[in-house]
Amino acid sequence: MQKKVLAIDDEPDVLTFYSEILEDHDFIPITADSGLEGLIKARDEKPDLILLDIMMPKKSGMLTYKELKKDENLKDIPVIIITAISKEVDYKSLLDRSSTGKVGPQGHLTKPLKPEELIEEIKRVIG
Repeated sequence: MQKKVLAIDDEPDVLTFYSEILEDHDFIPITADSGLEGLIKARDEKPDLILLDIMMPKKSGMLTYKELKKDENLKDIPVIIITAISKEVDYKSLLDRSSTGKVGPQGHLTKPLKPEELIEEIKRVIG
């Protein structure tokens, strides 16, 4: 059975990039161009995984992440954080672990992404 992956990013070109890669690897892509739309689609679609950009206007990825983890119906969906922040930065501390009661996101990728990096991380997280 194909797994659904919700990509939340404010850049249309990035969402197209994710959709094409996901389709090429037999995932069902779902896209949202804002944190608010991402929360709505997560509730409606129940994805197997969420790719979440941290740097977005209005509702940031960090705020979106916290809301996902506070929602009883969404809190167990694994999240891969995608950011332009260097891997050397402790991105998990940016998400304030204490506010969610969770350890933090299940994965982290840094832009710009290579397709193989994205798929490798997705498979690592959801198999």
